[in-house]
Amino acid sequence: MRQTQAGSALLGFFVWEMVKILLTVALLLVAPIVISDLNWFALVAGFVVTIKVYWLAMWLGWMKPKSKSNI
Repeated sequence: MRQTQAGSALLGFFVWEMVKILLTVALLLVAPIVISDLNWFALVAGFVVTIKVYWLAMWLGWMKPKSKSNI
């Protein structure tokens, strides 16, 4: 039973990650239509910075799990 739940959770994770990737690609393809004078360098640079900020946060220690203090 636990293995089935774990497999289902993993499958759900991969499905929603694929949805996220497809939506990102779709938005990147629609961007030049919506914004006529698009600066591609700024668009891609902003995308890369957004993706990499999670690694920076982990490196700086901002995403450490909060420990519960013993009272």
